[in-house]
Amino acid sequence: MKTSLLMATMIAALSGCGEAIVRTTPQWDARFGDATRAAFARQVIDPGAGRDNRPANGLDGHSAAAAQQRYQKSFAAPQPAQSVFTIGVSGAQ
Repeated sequence: MKTSLLMATMIAALSGCGEAIVRTTPQWDARFGDATRAAFARQVIDPGAGRDNRPANGLDGHSAAAAQQRYQKSFAAPQPAQSVFTIGVSGAQ
């Protein structure tokens, strides 16, 4: 008797939760991804930059090409990592 009363109470409680989920899900689905799109939009300075033919401010072509070459060379010949045990113990005077 107690078990069936407990089960009936649990079913009644869960049916109320199920009804609440059915009512709120369309509202959540309508706004799905809004937070991600808003965060992305806050990180973009100029959303129309891809359609703009004006050059970017800051670097001329030669400087940009040199910076790109230095960047590529840094991966081709990376500097060796220094040992943490030899910091400050070089023996140089």
